[in-house]
Amino acid sequence: MRTLLFPLLLLGAILSGCSSSENSGGTVINVHLEQANGLSANLDRITIAGEKEMLRSAPIDADGNFSFAFAEPLPDGLYQIRVGAQKATLALDDADGTVSLTGPLSGLSAYDIEVDGSATAAETVRVMDRIQELGGLEEFEEMIGEVENPYTAAYVTFMSLQRAGEAGVDLHRAAIQRLPEGDQNRQNYAAYLGELEKQLAFMKSQELIQPGQPAPDLQLKNPQGETVSLSDLRGQVVLLDFWAAWCRPCRQENPNVVRVYNKYKDQGFTIFSVSLDGVDDSQAARLTPEQVEEARETQRQKWAAAIEQDGLVWENHGSELRFWSGDASAKYGVRAIPATFLIDREGKIVEIGLRGAASIERALQQIL
Repeated sequence: MRTLLFPLLLLGAILSGCSSSENSGGTVINVHLEQANGLSANLDRITIAGEKEMLRSAPIDADGNFSFAFAEPLPDGLYQIRVGAQKATLALDDADGTVSLTGPLSGLSAYDIEVDGSATAAETVRVMDRIQELGGLEEFEEMIGEVENPYTAAYVTFMSLQRAGEAGVDLHRAAIQRLPEGDQNRQNYAAYLGELEKQLAFMKSQELIQPGQPAPDLQLKNPQGETVSLSDLRGQVVLLDFWAAWCRPCRQENPNVVRVYNKYKDQGFTIFSVSLDGVDDSQAARLTPEQVEEARETQRQKWAAAIEQDGLVWENHGSELRFWSGDASAKYGVRAIPATFLIDREGKIVEIGLRGAASIERALQQIL
């Protein structure tokens, strides 16, 4: 595939049937697709890992020509042309005036098209075409590092590495950092990466969080803002307890936990409570930093009040105040609460999922 600049005479002949080929300060996209006559075309603005917004629809004439014209320049970003089942996503720059595309209809999805009038869109086509020739992540990283437009780099990385798993995380993160601050693409992509990292952490936890395995350390803030660490309790038998003030089953279970604590606290037994109160990352992305801080403070107060109300008198209480978005729950593979992990004096997991005073007590008696 080659990306070429059209000779002006050839361009005029090809686009003679388009409804608009003159740029008056806005953006005009003229397209000629062989064998597309009789169909209709759509232009969408898209965001990475988000929804698309249809901007224009246009009929295609008998010669395969159609056009999208805008009085104002289209802002920097990603745009998708759709014709039937064929589609191509291109980055555009707000300095682009008249952009021309040509090629066979069957070549649209394969990026077998030629571009004139937009160096940014031409770069997208070149990169998407080149992907098919790459042999692995090292070649991909080298290629994506040469891409000038951040939207093209981010889109190509997102589309290409969705199945790369942990090996692609650093490349995803680098692509996100290149996008402008506050851009919806950056926000959506960051949210996608956050979910991906949680999934990867959960899968890893299924291998690591088993009886006999070392308990991963946790370092969290207590309601007073001080750091509490699970590893500081080494030498004691610890019940790691995931709960939340809003969780009714957790609150109903708390009297059992308190009963066991009071009975065995003088025999080297303690509890490390992890609260899943707070504001999740997706909600936080829709709020201003001030609103996030206010919402998390409200959640902190509810958490502190529940500790007092339920008589959870041990010292080790921690939370990220991120609801289900926190790293602690992902690290231990927690998807429902209450969730408990009994840890011995050497810091190894002994039991998982203990519920009720009798169940906890039986397990404790075997260790203490």
